[in-house]
Amino acid sequence: MRILISNDDGIHADGIRALTKVLAAFGEVVVVAPDSQRSASSHAISIRDRLYVDEVDMGVPGVQGYSVTGTPVDCVKWAVALLGQDQPFDFMASGINEGHNLATDVLYSGTLAAAGEAALLGIPAVAFSLTGPEFPFDDAAQVAAKIFAWAITLGLPADTFLNVNLPPACRQAPWAITQLGARGYESHFRQSQDDQGRVYYRHAAETLEETVGDDADTRAVDAGKISITPLIYRFTNDSILDSLKSALETLTPSRTGES
Repeated sequence: MRILISNDDGIHADGIRALTKVLAAFGEVVVVAPDSQRSASSHAISIRDRLYVDEVDMGVPGVQGYSVTGTPVDCVKWAVALLGQDQPFDFMASGINEGHNLATDVLYSGTLAAAGEAALLGIPAVAFSLTGPEFPFDDAAQVAAKIFAWAITLGLPADTFLNVNLPPACRQAPWAITQLGARGYESHFRQSQDDQGRVYYRHAAETLEETVGDDADTRAVDAGKISITPLIYRFTNDSILDSLKSALETLTPSRTGES
């Protein structure tokens, strides 16, 4: 089995190093990750910027490591196009992220975007995040290996990937299959001045909780469980598709652009 690993915390992060060690037991592992911190980069790709790639020693025998001066999605695209051309990857893992990726976090997370890009390219993928504030990455990696082994047996659809959130005390934590919760954020911006007197802002956010079902990922993690959520990139709101079509039929030709 050939496995691709990436993240958004950077190739030198403790989480990706711990994950690499345990997944090396499953087959050939190739790590391609950003050269520095790229959290909250979402599904961004570099179109105008040059991408520089350097080999990196991951400290695990037989594991190839590459740092890329780009986003997590850049890393996956580059790896699949150049390193997977002759020898395709069988599975992809992203993480282990320092911090949770729950509810609307998945819209911003580079960790999730890396796994999602792999799924878009037809490679089954799992994203791992450790909720913290304590970050026992070695323990989390041992549990991640068990979930990874289970995911291999599932036969995930080509466009589907798993979002796994582990609590710090994950060794004995029960697993739960969940839906995305409804946690959101109220943004705040702190104003400051630099040494030249120029005003700048730093983003901050306050968590807002909404009523959610019992199977929400947020509730599972709050209860000390490991949350496993199947995700897919399909944005069409099917529930209102037919009503929009009906509404369109009531418009006059001039309003729909017809002559």
